[in-house]
Amino acid sequence: MSRNHQIETPAMLKLHPTASLVTLWSLPLYAGAGAQVREFLKMLDLSSGEGLLRRCNAICDWYGEVILNRKHFIKSIAKRLIAGSEGPVQIVILASGKSPLALELLVEDGSRITGVFEVDMAGMEEKARLYSRLLPPGAGMLKCLEADVSGADLAERLALEGFDPDAPAIVVMEGISYYLSKEDLAGIVSGFRSGGRNRLILEYLVPCPEVRWGRREIPQRIFSLIREEAGAGRITCYTWGELSALFEELGGRVVSTTSMAEMERLRLGSNERFRNRDDGWIEGLVAAL
Repeated sequence: MSRNHQIETPAMLKLHPTASLVTLWSLPLYAGAGAQVREFLKMLDLSSGEGLLRRCNAICDWYGEVILNRKHFIKSIAKRLIAGSEGPVQIVILASGKSPLALELLVEDGSRITGVFEVDMAGMEEKARLYSRLLPPGAGMLKCLEADVSGADLAERLALEGFDPDAPAIVVMEGISYYLSKEDLAGIVSGFRSGGRNRLILEYLVPCPEVRWGRREIPQRIFSLIREEAGAGRITCYTWGELSALFEELGGRVVSTTSMAEMERLRLGSNERFRNRDDGWIEGLVAAL
């Protein structure tokens, strides 16, 4: 074959080690996913996370179950909210990274979605290019916005991309609350207030005293590794009471909370690793804003 007729294979997108780590943990969840989601994942170079994965496995060789439970919970709740809405909704995914959640929801529930807006501080142009290889030209419902999720101009930036502040929205905050100050979280929530029309899906880390003694060392050591790799600052934890008070102060309310034991049962139909609430260190909630 002549040089002019060689078929070029698009370069894979290399991820940061911590992003690669989470994706490596998540892969079993996508084994039965649709073709577009599987093709998207094939475009990601996850090699940078392999060393970090080995170090995490040395601490807890089943930690991937936590991530699988968390991601299954987030998607399940999002689909339930979409199905239960009176009409089409907008989806906003904050700190989306290279997660395929937006693509999954658009492929599976696109007829009930008016737009999906992904926001992250970096890498959104590259992610949009990956989507362009999978989605037909003009599939403009999926927007990738490069912005600070805690920035004061987030609402304005979203509006410029087509987000309608007067239409119902489902806001997803996965894997981000740990790295935000409580003031930043309050500011983000405040920006999506709608008099109860919008819904927020939030997962969060609970304080060590709320975790069973024999389990506390696992999140402490895992998050210490991730913090070191990511150069992140202090990890923020929340009790259910703190979050309930935060939403009430902002005119919202917590609709439901889910423990890791409940997340595991939702995914597997039974409890294997997490039998009681204090066996887990990550919880999730849905709030009306």
